[in-house]
Amino acid sequence: MQIQKLKGTAIQDIHRAFNRAFSDYVEPFDLTLEQLQYMLKRRGFVDCLSFGAFSEGEVVGFTLNGSGQWDGKATAYDTGTGVQKGHRKQGIASRIMEVSLPLLKAEGTSQYLLEVIKTNNKAVDLYQKFGFSVSREFDYWVCRREAINIQNRTLPEGFSIRRIEDPDWGGLSRFWDFQPSWQNSVDSVVRVQNSMTVLGVYHHETLVAYAIMEEGTGDVPQLAVYPDFRRQGLATLLLQNLLDLLNPPGLRVINTLSSHIPMKKFLLNLGLEPGHGQYEMLLDL
Repeated sequence: MQIQKLKGTAIQDIHRAFNRAFSDYVEPFDLTLEQLQYMLKRRGFVDCLSFGAFSEGEVVGFTLNGSGQWDGKATAYDTGTGVQKGHRKQGIASRIMEVSLPLLKAEGTSQYLLEVIKTNNKAVDLYQKFGFSVSREFDYWVCRREAINIQNRTLPEGFSIRRIEDPDWGGLSRFWDFQPSWQNSVDSVVRVQNSMTVLGVYHHETLVAYAIMEEGTGDVPQLAVYPDFRRQGLATLLLQNLLDLLNPPGLRVINTLSSHIPMKKFLLNLGLEPGHGQYEMLLDL
C-alpha cells in the first residue's frame, strides 16, 4: 500500500474509486464521470494537494482536496474522503491523513476544512483524533418538485424580478445572516457560473433580495433578503420564478446553519424535509 499525491492520476481511476467507496455511504453516490468532474471543479479540486492509497496500481482510498481562501487564510477543503469496501479496517484513512497534513502545511496551507455527516461516527472520530474541531452545524433540505408548497404570489408594487447576468459578488455579503459553506461560497459558485442562474428582486433600482439555483438539479447555494425587506414573500417569489424558469426535478438546500431558525421555518413551510445534518470541522495547520 502506497500513499502518494494524485497528481497525474487519470480522472477515470479517481471516478471508479469514488463510486466504489461511496456505493454504501449514508447517502450513496453513483456519479457519472462528468458529474464528478463538475463537483470537483465547483469545490476547487487540486490534484497536487490530493492523496490516494494505491494497491497494485489501483486507487483504493483517497482524499480529494480543494484549495482556496477561507476567512482570509490559505485553506484546503476535503471535498471527499473514502476507502473502497474491500480495503476498509486497515487504517487507510488515518494513514492518508498522517501523510497529507504535513505536506499540505509545507505547501503553505494554513487550515483544513471539511464537512461530515453527523451520524458518521467513525469519520467524526477520525477527524477529532487529528485535531479537527466542530466550527458549525448545518442542515440539509430536499424536496421533490411535486411536493414543494409554493403558492403563486404577486410582487408588491414598486418591486421587480430580474435576471442578474453579472452579479456584484463582493456586495452580496451584506444580505447574509451567516457565511455560506465552502461549496456554497461565492468562489465555488463563480467556478461553475455558467451552470448557475441568479435572480434578484429590485425595489425600484435597488437590489433587495437574490437567489442562486443550479440548473438541472435545483440546488440553491445562496438565498438572501436584505433585513429591511424581509417577511414580504420575496424569498418565496424568487424560488417560484427559478422553479418556473429552470424546471428542476426538485429543490435542494444544503448546509444551512442549524441555529438559524428563520431559514428552518421558511424551508419547512415550503415542504422541504430535513436530511442528514452535517458538522463543519476545521483544523489549524
